[in-house]
Amino acid sequence: MKVKHLLQAGLWLGACSLVVAQTTPSPAPRPAAAKPAATATPAAKPEQGRTLSLGGGSGGGALLSREELRACLNQEISIRTRLSEVEAQRLALNSEKQALAAEQQTARDQRAPVDAAKAQADGLNARVQAFGARVKDWTARVEEFNASNRTGTWADRQQRSLEKERLEIEKDRAALEAERESVVALHQQAVADYNARIGAVDARVSEWNVRNAQLNDKAKALEDERAGWVTSCADRRYREEDENAIKAGK
Repeated sequence: MKVKHLLQAGLWLGACSLVVAQTTPSPAPRPAAAKPAATATPAAKPEQGRTLSLGGGSGGGALLSREELRACLNQEISIRTRLSEVEAQRLALNSEKQALAAEQQTARDQRAPVDAAKAQADGLNARVQAFGARVKDWTARVEEFNASNRTGTWADRQQRSLEKERLEIEKDRAALEAERESVVALHQQAVADYNARIGAVDARVSEWNVRNAQLNDKAKALEDERAGWVTSCADRRYREEDENAIKAGK
């Protein structure tokens, strides 16, 4: 009997890693300054209001407000935490998948009693067919004897021989019937035991497939959220002073 394949592959999460917010970001490129005049001039003041981006690039769109930045940082932590959980669940499911595959193979290997019972049944069927041919031949000879209407010593001897053969046939019929009942019971029990083992594994495989599909959906939703975070958070710039204020609990 065939067992369902464990063929539902999980979503590969390697591409889901998030860009980490820089704790010691490099300064953004300064605007190009005009060439100094020949005469000495006072040194330029340090750049004020430096901006950074969670993605480490130039960013785009409007600057994140402090509350938007706070929400982005919290969402990043949440995504990274859930990503780790999904990856751990994926490892556990993959390990369980290997164990289920081993159980499937073990269950298939345990069908030897079924095969043995079938071989025994096939042997019995062959003897039953031979017995049927024997009965048919005996019946034909009885009919031929009765149709001959012969009497005398030969007829008496032939009648006794046919009667003796009938008793032997009845004895063999009873033995075959008893063996048939034994073989049928043995075969039914072997099949029932095998089906119970296969059914138990099949139930676990089906349950694994449900959990695997749920994890795939969860990973897909997390990847969609991560992609949205990149667009709305990582690709936009923010003020360094806002980041410092958030770290200070403001």
